Amino acid sequence: MRRTVWVVLVVLLVAWPLTYRYTSVGLDLESSRGQSVDQTFYRVRWPGNGSVLVGRIDEHRDASSGRVQQLDLGADVLKKARPIETHSTWNRLGFWWIHADVAGGDPPTDAAPHADRVWFVGVPHWLLVLLAAAAAVRSLVRGRGRVRDAGVVADRPGD
Repeated sequence: MRRTVWVVLVVLLVAWPLTYRYTSVGLDLESSRGQSVDQTFYRVRWPGNGSVLVGRIDEHRDASSGRVQQLDLGADVLKKARPIETHSTWNRLGFWWIHADVAGGDPPTDAAPHADRVWFVGVPHWLLVLLAAAAAVRSLVRGRGRVRDAGVVADRPGD
């Protein structure tokens, strides 16, 4: 467990500068519905503003535009930043709550302008680094405490 925390911290630190480029990875699901194809995209996305977003995008397309791929891995890595328009101080700090149901009358969002429905939650990448660093330090302190306790037990006379 200790190694895992440290590996996560190192990966987050190395990836931090890359959060200012657009990257999106996830799962693409498609299902045929008559003349249209329903598409659902589950994504982890770095829009290029230092934040990381996790969410879902629902779209549809014409069935004649290509064959249906029920399951596909999707990725777009290290492209030019596609920042999302900020609407609040929280957005400027890197916190996001994006929910739009265009089919229900909401205006489209620049997070996914062609989507029927969009749902994303996001936090600044530095917060993930901070949490991973706290977990790493905690594991280090707890590990030293166990070593110290083991040493006390071994030093008892008569054992």
